[in-house]
Amino acid sequence: MDWDLFVRRVNEDRLVARHGAGSSFRLLLGWGDDDHLLRVDDGRLAEHRHGPFVMPHCDFALAGSDDAWSRFAQPQPAPRDQDLFAFFRRGEIALTGDTRKFYAHQLCLKLMLANLRAVGARP
Repeated sequence: MDWDLFVRRVNEDRLVARHGAGSSFRLLLGWGDDDHLLRVDDGRLAEHRHGPFVMPHCDFALAGSDDAWSRFAQPQPAPRDQDLFAFFRRGEIALTGDTRKFYAHQLCLKLMLANLRAVGARP
């Protein structure tokens, strides 16, 4: 997947800009064996770094298999593969860290991750 394109699309997304205003957090995204550290400042994806990391500083982490993230990132995901919470419920993607911060910024994060569908399903 082209992460530079993902960052650009997120930062150009009007819904993310509108609903993400005031959202600031650090997310460690575990996509199979690859780790990605995303820093969001005031609803903009300010930084993307590709791991591996020894002790990354993040507010919360989402970790799932390559298969789970690839199904989530499909342009037209199958039923029950279109929402993070479905993956949480089935145990395919795990949420760790400060869950209060995750829930406080979940709309911004979900809108950002929806942009994965526009840029492809490979890490």
